[in-house]
Amino acid sequence: MKSKLTICLALFMMLSLWGCSGGNSQRSGSTESTTTSEPDWWYNPASDKTDFLGFGQSKKQNPSLAQKVATQRARQNVSDQVKSQVTSEIRDFMSESGIGESAQAIEFSENTTTNVSNNSMSGSTPDKYFKAKDGTVYIRVSFPKDAVDKALLNSAKREEALYNEFKATQAFDRLEKKVSGN
Repeated sequence: MKSKLTICLALFMMLSLWGCSGGNSQRSGSTESTTTSEPDWWYNPASDKTDFLGFGQSKKQNPSLAQKVATQRARQNVSDQVKSQVTSEIRDFMSESGIGESAQAIEFSENTTTNVSNNSMSGSTPDKYFKAKDGTVYIRVSFPKDAVDKALLNSAKREEALYNEFKATQAFDRLEKKVSGN
């Protein structure tokens, strides 16, 4: 049994190495040069006192779709800056079976992170656009910080109105109970 496993493992490794040693084989896909030239603002994102700035990129066969996806990713980047809820989990599994020298151990680790952002991005506008030689689209989106402040103020006012309505409902319920004698 061990010799069959050893032979299968050796065969798999040889095939893997042979497949990876492509040497001078030509790449499939686009015939364009794959040298990219990112915009100067991509790696040096400016901080702005009046706007949140978000950055997104996308490379698709359809240029219109690439632009839409890059813009969406940039808006998501801004939304994450405004308000974001991050959940993280690490799972670690270890198992050992067998006795003495023939014992076998299995270990598995997994890290999962979820980032949820739910914001209205009304007023966010793409203000920089760059298309690289390889077709990658880079977009920068700006979103006014005062729009966030106004949204927070409006949200607080709605919460206050809902709380006042709740308190009024409680008062009417108490009054109704007193009148009905319960």
